[in-house]
Amino acid sequence: MDKILSSEQIQGFVSEIRSLRQGFVSNFYWDSNKHPYWIAEENFFYLRKDACVLMLHQKEDFCNLFYIATDMMAVRNASASVSFETTCIVDVVCRGGGEEDMTHLLHAGFSPYQHLFRMSHVGLLADESWKMDPKVAFGTSEDIDQMNVALKKNFDPLSEQLPSVDELRDYVERKQVLVIKDDLNLCGFIIFEVTGMTWYLRYWFTSPVYRNQGIGAKLLKSSLSLAKETKRQMLWVISDNDNAIKRYEHYGFNRELMNDYVLIKRDI
Repeated sequence: MDKILSSEQIQGFVSEIRSLRQGFVSNFYWDSNKHPYWIAEENFFYLRKDACVLMLHQKEDFCNLFYIATDMMAVRNASASVSFETTCIVDVVCRGGGEEDMTHLLHAGFSPYQHLFRMSHVGLLADESWKMDPKVAFGTSEDIDQMNVALKKNFDPLSEQLPSVDELRDYVERKQVLVIKDDLNLCGFIIFEVTGMTWYLRYWFTSPVYRNQGIGAKLLKSSLSLAKETKRQMLWVISDNDNAIKRYEHYGFNRELMNDYVLIKRDI
């Protein structure tokens, strides 16, 4: 595989596939706050196979597979012909069940691993009484190491696409991280984005040592109070995480039809 050198190169892949006029499918969505780091770190690769471009983001213990193709049969043929040297993860993001897309990947040697679905709230969510809690502060560069450790220890890197240290630093610099600390200990944090009139929850964590003290609620309400003018709030949740789902429903979030089916092909 060859290294991806620029965002323009990826746009070129899109143009090449569309120019075939045989259809278009992809599970890759450019994020200017994330993907430039993959390119700069030189761990983002591509392989062209007929009517499909495969893109591979190599991490320490596994890789994430992305595709730009005319149809899922082209993805199936391309991914079945590649010998991955490490465990490989691919996401099928779709509205509804995604049975046809997954069938092609199952035939290419992948197996079901995890299922996430999107939840959202439409309209103003933050109550007028919600303010930035006095115990909540914006995250700083000093918090990055603790956040990185907490994410790796408490989240599933295979299905939750954890941010790199550089990405965490970006969140901090854009003031999209809120924390609660007890002296030097990080009690909890929330990472979020605001794009236009939409608030996105990325990661929300309370240390097990500090749970049942209202820390999570303070972080969430503080984040939403900073974005109280947004008219849509969104997040992804693992489908069997009942506790998280109940918390989101408590705050007015409802399940959408958007699903993310995570499949895995383990190295032999």
